[in-house]
Amino acid sequence: MVKKKSVKSQYSLEFKNQVLEVLENSPKSMAQIAREFEVSYPTLNSWKRSIGEKENSNIKKNSDELKKLKREYELLKKENEILKKAASFFAKQLD
Repeated sequence: MVKKKSVKSQYSLEFKNQVLEVLENSPKSMAQIAREFEVSYPTLNSWKRSIGEKENSNIKKNSDELKKLKREYELLKKENEILKKAASFFAKQLD
């Protein structure tokens, strides 16, 4: 018996996105959608996981940036208070 070599299919990004959109918006199971689009279940599952990982990465990056911006905001707020007090002090000195 001769063993067939498995040929790895290459799917376009458009096709992947189309299948993932159907998966997200359809009440059908992942297995049904995989059969409809003639994609193996593990492949479809891998695409779905990779999208989730990208989203999690973006959430973490946005969270880190938000923390940085909050720290910067607090620093600027403190500096603004100091400048207000200094302006008030110097205004009294001029009178």
